Amino acid sequence: MMRTLTQRQGSLGTATKLSYAVGNVGLQMLVAAMGFMLMIFYTDVALVPPAVARAALLVGKIWDTVNDPLFGWMTDRTRSRYGRQRVYLIYGALPLAVAATAVWMVPPGLSPWAAFLWIAITYTLFDTLLTLVQLPYQAMAADMTRDYDERTSLTAFASTGALLGFFAGSVLMPVLVRVAPDARSGYALAGACFGLAAGLAIAVVAWRVRETEPAAPPSPEDTAWHSVRQALLATLRNRPFLLLVSAAGLVRLGLTLVQASLAYFVIYSLQGDKADLPRMMGILLGVVGLSLFVWKRVIDRWEKNLAYMLGLAFSAAGLVGLYWIGPGQQQAMTLALVVVGIGMGAHWIVPHSMVPDTIDHGQLQASERKTGMYYGLFGLVDKLARTLATVLVAGMLDLSGYVPNVAQSAEALLGITLMTGTLPALCVLLAIPLLAAYPITRSRHAQIRHSIGVDESRGDMRSGVNQTQAHHPESGPDKRTAPASSVAS
Repeated sequence: MMRTLTQRQGSLGTATKLSYAVGNVGLQMLVAAMGFMLMIFYTDVALVPPAVARAALLVGKIWDTVNDPLFGWMTDRTRSRYGRQRVYLIYGALPLAVAATAVWMVPPGLSPWAAFLWIAITYTLFDTLLTLVQLPYQAMAADMTRDYDERTSLTAFASTGALLGFFAGSVLMPVLVRVAPDARSGYALAGACFGLAAGLAIAVVAWRVRETEPAAPPSPEDTAWHSVRQALLATLRNRPFLLLVSAAGLVRLGLTLVQASLAYFVIYSLQGDKADLPRMMGILLGVVGLSLFVWKRVIDRWEKNLAYMLGLAFSAAGLVGLYWIGPGQQQAMTLALVVVGIGMGAHWIVPHSMVPDTIDHGQLQASERKTGMYYGLFGLVDKLARTLATVLVAGMLDLSGYVPNVAQSAEALLGITLMTGTLPALCVLLAIPLLAAYPITRSRHAQIRHSIGVDESRGDMRSGVNQTQAHHPESGPDKRTAPASSVAS
């Protein structure tokens, strides 16, 4: 029988955190597989020209500039018997699984135009469904607890789940491809397995986790466009959020460049065997996983932005070192990946625990809580950075004269090295000044919680949906009372 865990003293039970983390296993499995392997699948297996693949992926990201904020607004206003966020997990799990499978099933012998259409349609459909599921999943975390440090704990669990999924997506996909009769059927098999696993993981979250706060009813005279515009403007006036999302976007751009280029670097620049790729990815992600425990302790003692800055310094140092690594230098490559992985651990845990703090700040500014819109914009920047990185790598391959499955020219090798190490390091370093200006500290967040009406002894809300009305007498008393926070486990 399912029992309900009620949130006490602002904390969440271990079963709740584990149930929530399962969703990240499935979602990050898809993200990692596409980040590491999608471009090399298109160019070396499906034999799609890099320029065609790049143009097709751009179609999905043009739509992405609209759908993330739009779906964020939708989740803020959704009301159903399953909740405003959980309903998308319930109905989105199966379609996401099917769409994720179709991405890896490019039919053989397509003309460039037909390949463009296939990639554009399948990837855009997948990306849309991923947004419809991932955005509500992430938004649930912002309302599960209001405690500054408990959010870090929840994020640590979720990051561990994400790491397991990321490991599966990046390390197991090459393994599954190799056991198949040929690469094309291997990618199709791996895509189907990962799609099914992601759908089941989302279904587990939908079954085990419950939402904690109701959505505010829309004003009767509020038009859809006016509501979207007001929510978007309120989010863009939130300086801490803008600093965080800009820094995280730069880091995401840099790390995705590494993901998209690492296979090319290992195979062509390091002149390793394709069997080396899972080992290299395993080293990188293994270090990330081990470092999560260390970073959790660092964040408990430091401010979040300072811990993030330290992690980025580690990653930048390791990435710069890749420039001097040549053919056969396996030990040097391993050392560089260890240093990069230590820093990446901070990126896996810190920014996701900071987003809810910026949402609290926005609630103090705007007198209402728009969780979905914040995660919509955060997801938009994240996915734009991912796609820009993929497009840059495809452009580099095209301009440098890359030819699949042969020894590369000096120009192509230089382009691969720059995209794997130098440019990612620059992106990571540019994020540090933004984080230095981030203003929400532990003490500042305690002041924000007090101002918006969060019970310091419980970490939850005292006065319902519009929490700031106690500080705005002209709005009148709010007689709604938020129910006790509870999640099923």
